[in-house]
Amino acid sequence: MDPLGLFKGGKKPPERRQKRRSLRVFRRDRRLDRWFYGVALALAAVLYFYHVPSRKSDLSPASQDYWLVGTSSGTFCSDPAALVRASVRETVDGDTLRVMWEGRPRFLRYYGVDTPERDEPCYREATERNRQLAGNTVLLGFDGRREDSHGRLLAYVFTEDGLFIDAQLVAEGWGRAWRRDGRFHEYVARLEENARAAGTGCLWERTGKR
Repeated sequence: MDPLGLFKGGKKPPERRQKRRSLRVFRRDRRLDRWFYGVALALAAVLYFYHVPSRKSDLSPASQDYWLVGTSSGTFCSDPAALVRASVRETVDGDTLRVMWEGRPRFLRYYGVDTPERDEPCYREATERNRQLAGNTVLLGFDGRREDSHGRLLAYVFTEDGLFIDAQLVAEGWGRAWRRDGRFHEYVARLEENARAAGTGCLWERTGKR
């Protein structure tokens, strides 16, 4: 009602104009909110794809659900299908290979064994034995650390039929067990103790204390 006739001539009361203005501001703010929300989603997608490793570049194979089986012929992986295949390009030394990984060559350091360095006793023998065991293709089992401090791949290494090469090198007296970490470090350490006590291989055949 307009008893005083103040709003004749089609003019709207101030409260109605204020309501319409508030409604326009509300709708504009909603459009801005939707715009900012869309931009935020787009930025999140970009950050995810550029900064989160894909499943392919994640060094963990799909399962890694395997254990070790000891036999008279050596230690084998219980499920070689749970491991990742890599072709060997070069045997660098007793505990290092150069392999093809994700389409490019990478150095691969064995997780479970430490063999003699160049110019140390048994270096050539350990390198040759590693070459014989690795052949042209190896299977890799990754653990907690997937690269070493030098940027090399770090994995337990198996032959195509599942023989655990790290353990075999230690059991035959070509290298020492890596004892600081890794899911199989205690197992490989026991193999070293047995080889040392028996005077097995190049490292232990003379004194057992090299």
